[in-house]
Amino acid sequence: MRSRRDHIFVLSLLLVLLASQFVGCGTGGSGTPVAQDGVLDLRDHKFTRHVNLDGEWRFVWRDSSTNPSTLSDEHIDIEVPDSWNGYRYNGEKLPGHGSGSYYLTILLPEQSADYAAEFRTTGTAYNLFMDERLMGGVGIYSLDSAMSSPRYEPKIYDLGGLSHQVHLRIDVSNYHHRLGGLWESISFGTKTDVYSHRESRVAMELFMFGTIFVMGIYHLGIFSLSTRGKAALYFGLFCLLIGLRTLTTGAIFFHQLWPGVSWQYLVKIEYLTFFLGIPTFFLFIRLQFPDEIEKWAVQLVLAVSTLFVLLALFTSVDTFSISITWFQTFSLLSMLYVTYGLGLAFIRGEEGSSLVLLGFISIVIAFLNDMLYVGNVIQTGHLISVGLLIFILTQAFLISLRFSKAYDTIDTQRIKLERTNTAYQSEIEIRKSAENEVLNHKEHLEDLVKERTNELQVANERLNELSRVDGLTGIANRRRLDEELDREWKRMMRKKHPLSVVLCDIDHFKLFNDTYGHQQGDICLVNVATAIRDSVNRPGDLAARYGGEEFCIVLPETDAAGACQIAEIVRRNVKALNVEHKSSLVGNVVTLSLGVATIIPDPGSDPSMLLKAADRALYQAKGNGRDRVEQNLVE
Repeated sequence: MRSRRDHIFVLSLLLVLLASQFVGCGTGGSGTPVAQDGVLDLRDHKFTRHVNLDGEWRFVWRDSSTNPSTLSDEHIDIEVPDSWNGYRYNGEKLPGHGSGSYYLTILLPEQSADYAAEFRTTGTAYNLFMDERLMGGVGIYSLDSAMSSPRYEPKIYDLGGLSHQVHLRIDVSNYHHRLGGLWESISFGTKTDVYSHRESRVAMELFMFGTIFVMGIYHLGIFSLSTRGKAALYFGLFCLLIGLRTLTTGAIFFHQLWPGVSWQYLVKIEYLTFFLGIPTFFLFIRLQFPDEIEKWAVQLVLAVSTLFVLLALFTSVDTFSISITWFQTFSLLSMLYVTYGLGLAFIRGEEGSSLVLLGFISIVIAFLNDMLYVGNVIQTGHLISVGLLIFILTQAFLISLRFSKAYDTIDTQRIKLERTNTAYQSEIEIRKSAENEVLNHKEHLEDLVKERTNELQVANERLNELSRVDGLTGIANRRRLDEELDREWKRMMRKKHPLSVVLCDIDHFKLFNDTYGHQQGDICLVNVATAIRDSVNRPGDLAARYGGEEFCIVLPETDAAGACQIAEIVRRNVKALNVEHKSSLVGNVVTLSLGVATIIPDPGSDPSMLLKAADRALYQAKGNGRDRVEQNLVE
């Protein structure tokens, strides 16, 4: 156990280091300059690493009467990265749809270097100007909504050698998404560093996609080879959905694989993978921990997710993109519920719950990061695929632990088989001796073989019977009673149904033995056990010898009234045997005193409480004159 905890600690440490590396690669570093009043001063920057052109840019709202090449006196300061939605311009809040120009002056150090700038995605078309010279753009920028065309395409612009002061202007138009503007950071630095940074990020994104995609195919393969692999199916589909989502964010490799896909379909795929991923993962967790994740919660998640999927399929981007905030809130609540369920499984000691909980927490943290990133609260980048990658690693570690446990079981079974083989060798020696004897007595060969075979069969049957059946009475023994009571206790606890037991004791049985002898006492025990067994005839009920002259009846899904009714039938049937008992202080025949106890099992109780309550009721029946049924309700 200590070794396993050490493994989990080491794995947790490795996962934290992995996550920190991914997060670190998505940021531009701390202590970098920030633009103020439309000016970014980089004269003291060493350019050992790229910087993000974040901070206050000058912004002018455009219409058909304005000239984008000049900075209007009516400009405002606007944060980049952020959408322009909600900023006040001339006393009015800016809508998502429209056009605007961003202005930034960059002061550079006196050094000879070739510079470059990397753009990721904007909302949703732009043109880049440097010192009023068009450097390029993505989509079609236009003041006319009918002419503007959206597009997502990460792009690097080679700016070459620059003067000590550079003026940037970015014209942005948006008529297709709920958010407009420069909503992601723009990286700026030397050409070598910008390209190197992009290559590192692309390599990591490809690594994550490849790992997640391969794990998805692997689990689907497991499902195709197994008749009990629904969990593998859901997890495989979830991996493929997140892998597909990875292609539509970050470097947007989807454009390189299918360049003809329109912007609208690209955004639909991005949203659909999110809307479908949450219920698929929820189904996977439900199959792993059915006692902790309720069925109604799964049905709710499926119903809500279906509504959002239909919204994404049959409405425009401008319409269904508004729904993302609501679905993110719903997803967060769903994840909190799953976290609660996994925490409950961890407290109960469910196998693998600690590793699943650890991996799931990484997904929750990554999901919260993505919510804050999309809302421009933080600038870390999309990390949900990183969270899923960490979860996959925890699952792989869990599988390795289970394999290790399986190998230990196999080794134990091997030892048992070796012992069994030794026993068989002894049996073989006995058989060889018997065969030699048969050879000496050929006339009795067939009879001897049949006799030996029958003896071996009887011995095997007897051994199996002795392990679970009382040797005297022929009903279940104490071992089987404990096993069945524990199993029914757990089953009733899951179903929240009542479980009853009846303890039976033969009145003055010691006097019976003293009067008639132990041989007659054994005959009496057999007759009483047969009567009890014949009185309990439901398939799920069990009559067993509890010890000495005591018997126990287990009655699942039986309330107190029903248990008392069955106990009364048992009492009458035993008394109807008319077994003579002249020494009894109750009557002239053998009688029973019975104690009944009923409980609806819960995690705070155990079967011993039920047996103790029935025992108290039995003593109450003896104290009230015997030959009667008494009841004790467990609080």
